[in-house]
Amino acid sequence: MNAFKRWISGLLVSLLLVTAAFIGISYIHEEQPAPVWAEDKPEKVPPDGEKGEEASSPCPECPECPECPDPAKVVLQGLEDKKKAVAEASEKLAKEKKELEMYEAQIDEKLASLTALKKQIEEDMARLEEKKTAKEREEAAAFEAKMNRLVKMYASMKPKAAAEIVNKMEISVAYEIFLRMREVSASQILAFVEKEKAAKISERLAFKKRG
Repeated sequence: MNAFKRWISGLLVSLLLVTAAFIGISYIHEEQPAPVWAEDKPEKVPPDGEKGEEASSPCPECPECPECPDPAKVVLQGLEDKKKAVAEASEKLAKEKKELEMYEAQIDEKLASLTALKKQIEEDMARLEEKKTAKEREEAAAFEAKMNRLVKMYASMKPKAAAEIVNKMEISVAYEIFLRMREVSASQILAFVEKEKAAKISERLAFKKRG
């Protein structure tokens, strides 16, 4: 009798558990909508003001950033900027090189002008020196001819008469005459020349011979 009661009690407990489970499943199905499979899910149509906004966003991970840069475009833009900078630098360098060549040409032209001017000055100086030398040679020749005539004249005179003339001469002129005269004739005339003047003439002649 006790075993039958236990069997009946177990059966009732099982029925209660099954009933509770069935009630719970029904409650869950009533609270949630029926499942929709992926192929049957309708496409969500955005409102008119938001149409195309999601498609235009280039960065799905950050929809708040409407213009996320494309790495490839960034690299290409950097290369273009560098290319432009190199082109500008090359153009500037070419311009500076052209200006430098122009300055060099001007300097070469000025140097050529200065060289030509220097050559012209040297040629003019040489001509002047040549003229001066020729004139000096002519003057020296004329002076030498004059002195030789005086020498011959005083040598042909009597020593005392020649000495009287020498006493009235400047020492420089008398020195030039005695310098070209033979020693015998010069000594004969100097013997009658004033002592002081004769001493000065003799002194100059002595220095000339030592030189």
